[in-house]
Amino acid sequence: MKKRMAFVVMLTLLVSVHNTKAQMRVHLIDVGQGCATLIEFPCAAILIDAGGETNELYNSSDYLKTFIEDFFDRRPDLNNTLHCVYITHPHKDHTLGVPLILEDPYVILNVVTDGLEKGSGKPGQVKLHRLVQQREENDDPADDIGFEAVYNNEIGNTGITNAVIDPVNCSGTNPVIKILWGTSATNPGWSSTAFDNANNHSLVIKIQYGSSSLLITGDLEETAQYNLIAKYEGTTELDADVYIVGHHGSKNGTHQNFLNKITPKMALIGVGDPARQLSWTAWAYGHPNKGILDKLQNKLTATRSPITVKAGTAAKTFVNYPVTKAIYTTAWDGNVTLEANATGTWTKLESLTYQGMVNINTATLAELQTLPGIGTVKAQAIVDYRTSHGNFTTIEDLDNVPGIGPATIELIRPYVML
Repeated sequence: MKKRMAFVVMLTLLVSVHNTKAQMRVHLIDVGQGCATLIEFPCAAILIDAGGETNELYNSSDYLKTFIEDFFDRRPDLNNTLHCVYITHPHKDHTLGVPLILEDPYVILNVVTDGLEKGSGKPGQVKLHRLVQQREENDDPADDIGFEAVYNNEIGNTGITNAVIDPVNCSGTNPVIKILWGTSATNPGWSSTAFDNANNHSLVIKIQYGSSSLLITGDLEETAQYNLIAKYEGTTELDADVYIVGHHGSKNGTHQNFLNKITPKMALIGVGDPARQLSWTAWAYGHPNKGILDKLQNKLTATRSPITVKAGTAAKTFVNYPVTKAIYTTAWDGNVTLEANATGTWTKLESLTYQGMVNINTATLAELQTLPGIGTVKAQAIVDYRTSHGNFTTIEDLDNVPGIGPATIELIRPYVML
């Protein structure tokens, strides 16, 4: 039985029960000042970035580990398999958690990066690259991992895709995954500072699920955005319903002309809580920037329940800021999940905070699966046990359920009743 960190009970866990009607779900994982996005399809899952913030107040790797464990508990049909791992660029806040997904029981079928092996996130990027190389050293192709290092000279004005970049093949609505930007092997006319900045070599990823679309730009800055706009002039490749805002909401992460090309309905931002006043945090950078939030509020077409947040006006300087448009961030909302269907309809899935509301004698399968570490299999085991043995008389009776022991009972105790 997996031992879960005690902090799990403090998390807000999403009701994300798999069923045959599940569509595409975009899970922006709360890794603090960093990015990790898990995309869930009816037949597969992919991970884009695996970074985060780690300091004396926050350990993103613990949160990432727990999220992925709980996700696969809810989706046992996926057999702990990531069909592809994409790293937008080798900075630590995008690669820190890579070692976690290289551990058992996880299986990685494909890897896509910008090919670079420098920067603060070099260790994570290199680990992925070396794993790919090691798997092809023997003569058995069965354990090989598909790999693509994406360079801009390979990309036409419709993007690039192949069986590695897009390994997801679902019946019904089959998603289309493209890379629109990668590494510039030669300087396209930028300053040497801009060319040496790995942010400008970030993968730009477009995912189309029927009429629903998502654009992820890593930390691509304005310098490269001008080139990106020019590359796709006259096409709709940059247009997307949902935009994962570049560079954590930094003032140099979303140029107005770029936003005009995207025309998003909703926006997601992977960013830390500015209450953590330490180096290398959202507070230290002033993220998300108020000017960027202004641009998003003026451009987005979908709305959200009004919320007042902290917006950065400079490093370490924030003001209260009212948000009414559909901007969701890990700083304000924790883990964020959007669901899309094939007709272009997007829905923000609400989270359920544990408040001791789950009655283990009457709860449905869906309700049981909202408990920490209780996925599809354990939830079904609880239902089967009470059907054959009658109602539980104490919480400790759960120890008689296959797959559940004292550690799991302790984790769910604050959130269950009889």
